[in-house]
Amino acid sequence: MIRLNISILFLFVSSLLFSQKIAFDQGKINQKNYYEEINFELVNDKIMLPVVINNKTFTFLLDTGAPNVISKTVLAEINVENSKKINVSDANNQSDEMEMVAIESMKLGNLSFDNTVALVSDLDNHFILKCFKMDGFIGSNLLRNSVIKISLKDKKIIITDDIKNLQTTAKPSKLLLVGEQKSPYVQINFSNNKKKKITEQALLDTGMDGFYEMSNRAFGILSKENVWEELSRSTGSSSIGLFGTAPLKEQILFKAPFLKLNDTTFENLITNTTDDNNSRIGLDLLKHGDIIIDFKKKKFYFEAIENIILDKKPPIYSATIIDNKYSVGFVWDVTLRDKMNYGDEIIRVDSFVLEEMDFCDIVKIKNFRKGNQSYEIEVKSKDKTTNNTVLIQQQ
Repeated sequence: MIRLNISILFLFVSSLLFSQKIAFDQGKINQKNYYEEINFELVNDKIMLPVVINNKTFTFLLDTGAPNVISKTVLAEINVENSKKINVSDANNQSDEMEMVAIESMKLGNLSFDNTVALVSDLDNHFILKCFKMDGFIGSNLLRNSVIKISLKDKKIIITDDIKNLQTTAKPSKLLLVGEQKSPYVQINFSNNKKKKITEQALLDTGMDGFYEMSNRAFGILSKENVWEELSRSTGSSSIGLFGTAPLKEQILFKAPFLKLNDTTFENLITNTTDDNNSRIGLDLLKHGDIIIDFKKKKFYFEAIENIILDKKPPIYSATIIDNKYSVGFVWDVTLRDKMNYGDEIIRVDSFVLEEMDFCDIVKIKNFRKGNQSYEIEVKSKDKTTNNTVLIQQQ
């Protein structure tokens, strides 16, 4: 299975660079005692919401792992009286300078968010983000004074100022909010021994593909506990950040028999490590239940059954984008390393010939991969001397 990991949307911004006049934790919601239901579209496994600015409707991605971001197209629609340049790091710890602006007013449903702050990015010309045809991100800093419920099955988010309005029966866990961005972190446990807890804090990142990834930092600390099985090591890159593809590095594929989040136990977790400083829980969590993030009281609720068996198989390899070409990122199956390697261009996926496709159709190929256990790919070696056809078979 190929997995294009678009973990692009977690950004870290140094609080030392903020002034008193403009910061991510400024702004407010005009309404009091509010309860707002907003329907969303799921586009290529991304939650897309309608946002109104200056009486014009835009499409924003809901990303709890990022601050607010607007495109240059949106910037041209608003009068910016307050802005500055700051240094920003993306999900792969690659950094660049971005403009930071205050937005007089933006609306989600009937809720008006005034004097909120966002970063500016040229989304229309980003090599992969342009494919999502979005105008910005709704980040955690916009929601920091609210309680939000996200339901993938209902394709709806609810924003309110009182947890009682949601009438949940789930038991909450503590929520850690980090920085002015108010990034939400929850605790997960890898031990089924009630007397011994093996825990870490993971970022709730609705902009991330997949279920869970562990940071190399956490993997190094927790490995001594011997609670998982290492399946493979591979040197390569697959994560795509706002500022490009992750640097070449060895990552680890592993299997954990047990992961607990709140009162729900997940069995048969298969995942890989990541260069990000933070372990992350992605959008696939919502395929198993609804989540409630109470930013006000720092509580997290997960409305799901008590035991879930994950059915993901170990990946054969992962893919990425290198020089605007669909390419091999990691080869996890050691028996295939004589046929494909990091940086080899993927020129065909079964009947999909990539040179005959629009670049943005690459995003759509993952739907084919998810639905097929066996198919062929054809790769061109990075030195362009040989082509190899490889049969991908999930066991």
